Amino acid sequence: MREAHYGCRIDPYGTYKGMRTLVLQNELIRMSILLDKGSDIFELLYKPKDVDFMWRSPIGLRHPPIPASMQNPQGIFTDYYHGGWQELFPSASGPSYYQGAHLGFHGEVATCPWEFAVLVDEPEAVEVLLTTKTLRTPFILEKRIRLEAGRPVIQFRETIHNYGRTELDFMWGHHPSYGAPFLSEDCILELPDCTIITSDKAEPSNRLPHGNRFDWPYAVDVHGKPADLRKIGGIGAETTDMFYATAYKEGWYALTNRRMNLGIGMAWPVDDFPHLWIWQEFGGTKGYPWYGNAYTVVIEPFTSRPSIGEDGLNEAIRNGTAKKIRAGDKISKELKVVIYETDRGVEKILPTGEVIER
Repeated sequence: MREAHYGCRIDPYGTYKGMRTLVLQNELIRMSILLDKGSDIFELLYKPKDVDFMWRSPIGLRHPPIPASMQNPQGIFTDYYHGGWQELFPSASGPSYYQGAHLGFHGEVATCPWEFAVLVDEPEAVEVLLTTKTLRTPFILEKRIRLEAGRPVIQFRETIHNYGRTELDFMWGHHPSYGAPFLSEDCILELPDCTIITSDKAEPSNRLPHGNRFDWPYAVDVHGKPADLRKIGGIGAETTDMFYATAYKEGWYALTNRRMNLGIGMAWPVDDFPHLWIWQEFGGTKGYPWYGNAYTVVIEPFTSRPSIGEDGLNEAIRNGTAKKIRAGDKISKELKVVIYETDRGVEKILPTGEVIER
């Protein structure tokens, strides 16, 4: 492997808080990955403006073997949730008991160690293959990540393999959390035309009423007042909401900070991820785990969605959104991430990663 200091390059030899890291970068982007914890992306830096898009949660990054005072019945995800970007599979949302296996909050792979191999290592492009094997279900997940010179685009191509002899249900998605300084009330969220479904579970700090449907981008809040879902609130809003976008004909979203003239978006084939989860935490959760200190927006392309969020995979099975994979089969999906500079907002993001401004 090259010991490069220009163009596209890879650094696979680092550690952070005792965990192996993998760093990919080109002239515009630096992406840092925790190999020993879920292949989490804990840094996504846009070099020209020195802005890291990832949220750093008040929990901080802890080495997973550090024990809590007692076991959390939901699993270990939240105790070690540092922010950043996780892969969620084969379940998501609340813990589930499925086919004799207890699956914790947000599934298995976000807390598994991953191995890597270098596929391309040239100044013009780098590409790596990350691989993990689930503990309680018979899956192998492979993730290819590619960066090309001079392009603010990250390309993902992923494959799951059911090596068991049983057809299985699954949920699969990405959980990128955006935070300050990028995230602020100067941000707008843009989506294609879609239907918004709010969570069936009511929380005291919800801005939106539970169990409702709206046409993007307008809703009605719990007080009966109009709500423009494109606008991002501040931490002083003291609200928390979970809602789901669905029935879109184009797979993309864009989050733009108009004051910074900077944005980030994703694009994907609609059939790969027909649901988009949107979690907005603006200081509204006053108890565990945030105690009023969380300020983030998490925008998550997903195969499926829960209903209440307390029995994740089983809820997706009941509401008909869970996917199936036959014994021995493989399923692949693609996703692109793009960083862009504009203060005008985004009309759409093409499957190539090209951003069409308003």
